[in-house]
Amino acid sequence: MSLGEKIKALREARKISREELAKKLDISYWALSKYETNEREPDYKTLVLIADFFKVSTDYLLGRINEPELNIDNVLSGFSDEEKKEIFDFVTFMRKKHQK
Repeated sequence: MSLGEKIKALREARKISREELAKKLDISYWALSKYETNEREPDYKTLVLIADFFKVSTDYLLGRINEPELNIDNVLSGFSDEEKKEIFDFVTFMRKKHQK
């Protein structure tokens, strides 16, 4: 998967538009569009902003590793706040159960 395809897939997984992401990254819509279609590549600063926003490594974006690191934000991406609370409550329950 190319850099542009990864950016687009991450954006779509978060269910945000190009316009929204461009605003959050403080870049133009057109620049983001060019990144997603592989017509241009982001500079280092923008690449880091994208990685930080999606909580993935630049190594993942650049194809040096195949999977984004698992972290709480990636695991819970796409869940509603209510669903996240249910997951948290379940994990808390399981910890208490196994600490006895």
